[in-house]
Amino acid sequence: MIHWQAADGDLVTTYKTYHGTHEGEFFGIAPTGRAIQFETVDAMRVVDGRITEHRGVANLFSLMEQLGARPGG
Repeated sequence: MIHWQAADGDLVTTYKTYHGTHEGEFFGIAPTGRAIQFETVDAMRVVDGRITEHRGVANLFSLMEQLGARPGG
């Protein structure tokens, strides 16, 4: 789900939430079958309709909590 998206010249920034089911190994955590969701912010440079650069931040702490893992614990 895209919450918002903004463009400034060739820079596009998006805030979104991913939704899914944990069906494969992820960071060494065996599939749990749990429903998951986590937020991300992505900044992309778009040139001639193609993404040429990407920077992103994802709330992986929240995701790891949902999978029953505690980073550092």
